[in-house]
Order: sequence, then structure tokens, then C-alpha cells
Amino acid sequence: MSPLQAWLACSSRAEEAVANALGKAAKSCAVHPWKCITLTVVGCLLCGLGALRFKAVSAARELWVDQESQVMKDLVWTEQYFTFSGRLDRVLVTAKDGGNVLRMETMAEVFRLADDVNALTSTDGKNFTELCLRIPSGCLNEGVRRYFGTGTSADFNQTVQTQADILLAVNQPNFPDGGPAFADDSMGGIVRDGSGSITSATAVRIDFIVDSSLEAMLAWEEALIGHFTKDKLTEQGYQYVNAFVQAERSLDDELNRTVQADIPLFAVAFVLMASFCAIFLGKAGSWTQSRRLLGTVEFYLVLLGCIAGYGTCMLIGVPFTVLQQILPFILVGIGIDDAFVIASAFDALDPSISIPERMEKAMQRVGVSITLTKVTSISSFLLGATCVFPSVQWFCAYASCSCFFIWLLHCTTFCALLALDARRAGADPPRLDPCFCVGAGASCMPSTKSSGASPLETVLVAMIRFLTSHLAISLVTILFFLVVAGVSAWQVSLGLSTDFDIMDLSPDKSYLRDFYNQENTHFGGLSTGGLALPTAFFAKDQDFRSLEVQRHLEEAGAGMIALSNVNPARGLQSWHTMFTLWAIQNKGVLASLPHNAFTAVETNRTGCAAGLPSGVTTCTGFLVTGPTFVTALQEFLATPMGLSFQDDVVIQGGQVTVVRLRARHIDTFNSKQQIQVLEEAEAFTQQWQGALPGSFMNSLVYIFFDQYRIIVSQMTVSIALCLAAVLLISALVLAHPLSVVIVLLVLALVFMDLMGNIVLWELDLNSISMVNLVMAVGLVVDYSMHMAHSFGLQDQSLPRSTRAELAMKEMGQPIFLGVTTTFLAILPLAFSSSQAFRVFFKMFFGIVVAGGSHGLIFLPVCMSVLGPAPNKSDCVEEISNLDGKVAEDKEGKADNAEDADAVFSA
Repeated sequence: MSPLQAWLACSSRAEEAVANALGKAAKSCAVHPWKCITLTVVGCLLCGLGALRFKAVSAARELWVDQESQVMKDLVWTEQYFTFSGRLDRVLVTAKDGGNVLRMETMAEVFRLADDVNALTSTDGKNFTELCLRIPSGCLNEGVRRYFGTGTSADFNQTVQTQADILLAVNQPNFPDGGPAFADDSMGGIVRDGSGSITSATAVRIDFIVDSSLEAMLAWEEALIGHFTKDKLTEQGYQYVNAFVQAERSLDDELNRTVQADIPLFAVAFVLMASFCAIFLGKAGSWTQSRRLLGTVEFYLVLLGCIAGYGTCMLIGVPFTVLQQILPFILVGIGIDDAFVIASAFDALDPSISIPERMEKAMQRVGVSITLTKVTSISSFLLGATCVFPSVQWFCAYASCSCFFIWLLHCTTFCALLALDARRAGADPPRLDPCFCVGAGASCMPSTKSSGASPLETVLVAMIRFLTSHLAISLVTILFFLVVAGVSAWQVSLGLSTDFDIMDLSPDKSYLRDFYNQENTHFGGLSTGGLALPTAFFAKDQDFRSLEVQRHLEEAGAGMIALSNVNPARGLQSWHTMFTLWAIQNKGVLASLPHNAFTAVETNRTGCAAGLPSGVTTCTGFLVTGPTFVTALQEFLATPMGLSFQDDVVIQGGQVTVVRLRARHIDTFNSKQQIQVLEEAEAFTQQWQGALPGSFMNSLVYIFFDQYRIIVSQMTVSIALCLAAVLLISALVLAHPLSVVIVLLVLALVFMDLMGNIVLWELDLNSISMVNLVMAVGLVVDYSMHMAHSFGLQDQSLPRSTRAELAMKEMGQPIFLGVTTTFLAILPLAFSSSQAFRVFFKMFFGIVVAGGSHGLIFLPVCMSVLGPAPNKSDCVEEISNLDGKVAEDKEGKADNAEDADAVFSA
């Protein structure tokens, strides 16, 4: 016996043992259906109690980025020392006529709008003045108001009489309080004259920063949002301006509202799937042989599996995210497919056999195939959970756990329910469906004539008979699928976008989306995280009093501002440069700054000019290095000049432990540019490890740029692991190497088609599309593995084409109905109010089309040409001869397969 024959014999014995075990379990459930139903339902409901530990996560940085990346570790470390006080709430204002907002009537209304916001009172009775982030002069007023003093209408009316006064104010290099002014931070759509002076702008920002207890801030933000919206939609209430609002709480609120907006669609999806299952699980035209009630119960049986899976995940602490809200629709498609397969195998058996025996033989026939597909799906999901993105990890955890319970319920509870339905249909007289308590009258009695094959089965078998009738037709069919995959590969080779817009998760009709659209129109790149992003260079664990370290800081600051992705016009915000200038002014005047506290240095030293303020062109000739360095620095930080640098220096135990130098990036508008920003920052970090060990560049947005950089490699690894799982598991069950290779080929071609589908729909490759690609494994395996396994169970002495036809006769209709169910499940998502849900529809549309066509056309045709050759042995004869009429097909198909068998013999 050859090694291949030994392996086939061994795997066949193992498969027969598993089939017999599944058959006995199904028979036991059919004998004691109510016990089985009670135990499984109660068990699933107990698992569902894990929902008591429900924990939802919606923060973008907790969902969509690698939590173990170096940039995340650096960010977490910096947040121990450098935190932004308060919450930033913003109102963007444009002129109602779409023109220049820097006019008297519009700017006067901007300040009236600000007064209205200041007067807003939250539900707990607090207004902005009581909650604002305070500085010595009062509330901190960021945005365009800062050009005009304290930001009240009274100040504006006192200082501005004409439009010329407005333009004079916004063209100043510094605010009235002395801080540097950058017009692009406060005004959008700026137009300048030949001398560079601002002449007009299309939008302005008004910022309100609150700093109080979280509950008080959330309550006030709710009042702020309510002032500018109605039913969560933007409402304009001013004469000369349009206002668009965004609060810190807005994103979480709108993400949570996404599902609420689509509840009617979800209801439609549930009705469609339940109705489809009720109609097609049995003979729809019969009052007794239909399975309307069973089909409806089957739908809820799958949902019960989801409840058990979700509850188990919550019990072990897996967080819930917005993506998990879509998962049940996908799982229903996967689960109902198993019901069609079991029911089809049950109906194919001789009805004169007792119901428990029929149930046993049906599960012996298809139980291994169902188990194989679910084990493959679960393994793929678990391997997908090795991805570094928490959103994908948690989604895969919920999917794998739910798949397990759905498989368990179909191997037990569905068998019990099917047995009960068979008793109803086989009663004397038969009971009506769904009114099972009512006996059928003469007009409702089932026909005694054999109904034969269904029209759908006839069409599918005729299709395969034609496609396998001649070798040339089969080869053309195979070539067609290969060409489609090749075209997809070519499209992908041209490049995929890896952008991810968090607004895709919000409803289309949303005040927040209005705000982001206006930001993008008037300010550019902000909605993708790109406009004037802040960055900083951090140094730690150094003797900052030493001349050498201070020189390194100057050089590092100059090097950072010289980076191609850092905006030199924004300047370097260096506490060290400003402290040195202040110290020179107070040299010998303050006790902390005696003459011996200074060390002379060259005024033309490298890097010293990078942090100089506007109007200063010469570097100082001294640096503070004496023992009073820390005392002098603390005194500087308490001055008006040093106030803006207080958060840049950490002093602990009388020593400076951590410092930072601040800058701003140039505007970036897509993921490719943002990846370049990150990689340049990382290279700069490496450059300074010798002189300033442990120093690094970091920004809040780097974690998202890192996501764009690694998404392709993460997807590649996840898909490779999924394919490896399919290879291993299918090798154990399909046994024959040719069958395994063909199934892998199907998966590879489908994945390539799905990548082409991303290009076709102009989608981005990100965490959402990656989730869809991982989910595709479960569906495609369902579509392909059933057919491949059925092919292997046919009489091995038959020609390949005959076995392909018989496999289609046995599995074609259940697979087609499963594909249709999945399509109906995701169809309502095409009309979703959220772009993210529409992405799921577009991706799953590709999955059902590509997966279904490969499972129903490509795989059988490929098996008829390249599958295992005919032989005289049949290792699984006991469970393979379901159809006693296979001998009748042997003669008719032998001639048609002769050419293929002659060319592709094993």
C-alpha cells in the first residue's frame, strides 16, 4: 500500500468514526427531542447571562491601533507627564451667503453667538464661566475671539468700528495677551493680498475649553450641542452666519446613534431571513410537507447561538464594539446554511425508515462536512484574533465563540426540531404547518406522487452537466475564473488606499458629519487628522543643567524644525531658548541668576537660532548651567513669558526629569503622506539615541499613522494564517491532496477577487475591510467545503464528471439557499445611514458573488477535471451511498468524462 493509500484509508476511518459519533448524537436528540431542546436552550441562556458583564469600547485609540506598538508605548509614557487640561469644544462659523466672514455684521454675530454659548446652562445649573479652563485673566478663549481681547461682544464693540479694524486685528503676529498668533488655526479659506496680509476668510473657529468634573462637562456639552442642533441635526438660528458644532462627547454619541438609526433596517433583515428560511426549508407549496414553523424557529435558533456566544465573550471580559452589532446578520447566513444541508440530507433518505434512524444517517452523511466548515471558520476567526488591532481581535473572538454555539445547536437542537417536524408531517393524519395542532383535511393531504427534483436542483445539475460535458468547456470555465482573479490582482498591484476616516462610523445625517464636512471644505485635512498637527521632542533622565545636554537640546530642536514634514513657519516652541533669553535679561538681578551661574558659549553655535521668537535674530552668548538652574527655571515658568511653557518641563524632587520641545507638522491629506511623517519622526528619534538616550518624537496621531503603515502586513499575515488553517483541517478530512489543493485554490482566487472588489468599490484597506476579509473565510469555506466533501463521498469508481454532478445534486441547492440567505442578511445594509455598514454590504456582496460562484461553478468543474481519479475502492462506502441510484448515472456520464480522465489521470 502506497503512503497516499495508507493516508486515505486512515483518514477515511477517522471520518467514519466522527460521522458515526455525530449520527448517534443526532439520533439521541431525535429520540428525546424535548430533553435536548430544553437542555441546549437553557444552557445557551445561561451563557447569555454573561451580558451582565457588558463593557462597551468606542474610543478610537482603543479600537483601531496597535496597543503594543512603540509609538503607543511612547504616547502612554508621555501622558504620565504631559496632559492637556480640559475638553475642547468647537463651533465653526461661516457667512450665510458663503462669502467673507470677516465683515462687521458677520463678526458682530460671531461674538453674539459666543455670548449665547457663554450663557448656556447645563441641566445641573452650571454655565461656561463656572466650568471653563481658567488663566490669570479669566477663561481661556481660543479661536478667532482671541484676536480681540477677552472674547466678549463688549470687547469687540469697543475695539472694532469698521472692517479695517477687523483686518488689522487678524493680521497681527501676536494676540493681545502676547501669545503668538497663527491665522490658519482660527480662520479657514484665507485670502491674502500681494503683501501677504489677510483680506478675507470663509470660516472662523470659536473654541470653548471646559475643565471641571466629567459629569459637569458632559452635561454642559449636551447643552452646547442642543443649542445648535435639533434631533441631532444641524439647525441654523442666526441671521448672518451658519454655525456647526463639535463637542468632545460628539463622536461617542454619534457612534452609539449609528445603530439606533438603522434599527428599521435590522428589523427588515430579520423578517427577510426568517421568511426565506420558513419558505425554502421545506416544500413551500404543501400544507403538511412545508417547514414554515421550523424555518422560523431555525432563524431564532441561530440568534440563540449568537446570544450564547456574545454572553460567553462578555463573561470572559471581551469588550463590545460597534462592529459586533453587524455580526449577527453574517452569522445567520452561516448558520442557516447548515440547516439547509441537514434538511436536504434528511429528505433524501427513504421516508419509510424511522425518524431517529433517518436523522442518524443524515448526520452521518453531512455532519462531518458541517463540522469541518465550522472548525475551519472558528480556527480562522481565532487566528484572525492574533491581529494587533483590538477591534479585529474582539470581533473575531465574538465570531468564533458564536460559531461554536451555532454548530452545537445545529448538531443537537435542530436535529431534535427536525425530528419533531417529521413527526408532525408523518402523523395520521398529517398535521398542518404551522398549525401543528390541526389535522390535515382531504384537500390538504400531501400528494402520493413523487415530486422528483426541485426546479432549482434541476437547473443547477443541468448547469454542471453542460459545463462538464466536454473538456474544452470545462477548461474555458476554469480559465474565466482565473482571468477574473488575474485582473483583480493587476488592479491591486496599482495600489490600495489604507486611509481610515472615523466619520465612516457615524450616521450620514449628523451634525457631527456637517461639522467635519465644513472643516474639510474650509480648513482642509483636519477630518483625516492632517492639519497643522502638533508634535514634540521628548528628552528624559538627563542632567539638564549641563552645558552638553543644553547644547544637544538646541541642536535637536533645530534638527526637528528642519525636518521635511515639520512646518518651519510655525516655529519651534522651545522653553529652553525662551528661558535663556529671560535669564540674560535678569542676569545678576535675581538671586537665582548670579554671574557665576552662566557659562559662555558661541553666539553662532549650531541650532541656537531655531527657537528664537519673532524679532530676535541673535543667539545669547551664555547658558545657565549653575546649581541654581532649577530655581531660576521655576521662577521663569511663573512669569507671563514662561506661562505658556509650564507644561513643557517636569520638575520632580528638585530636579528637571522630563522636557519637551514643540513644533507643528505640515498639512497632510492622506495615509501615504502620514506614513512618511511617522517614518521621518522615527528616523529622527534613532538619530538622537547616542547624544540623548531615551529621547523620542511623538504625537497623539502617530498611533493612527502606524495603523496605516502596518495594515497591509497585518492583513497578509491574517489571511496566510487562515489559509494555513484551511490547509491543515481540509487535509485531515478531504484527505486526497488534489481535493485539498483545489479548495485552497478556490479560497485564494476568492480572496484575490475580494481585493479587486475593494478597488472596484473604491474602498480603503483598513480595520473594517480587514474584518470582512477574515469573515470571508467562514463563508467561502461553507460554500466550497460542502461541495468538495460531497464529491469525495460519491462512488469512487465513477468518472469525475459524474461525481461532480452527483455532488451538485446533493449539495447544490443547500449551498445556493445559503448564499441567498447571506445576501438577504446583508441587503438592508446597502441602505444603511452609516458608511461603515455600507462597506460591509459592498464587501459581503463580493463575498457571496465570488464565494457562491466558485463553490457552485468553479469547484465542481475543477473537480471534474483535476479531482481524484476514479478507482475501484470506496473507503467510506457505508456513508457515501446515500443515493441508491448512482449506478444509473454511471453509464450516462462515463463517456462525457472519458477525455478529461485520459488527460488528468492521478
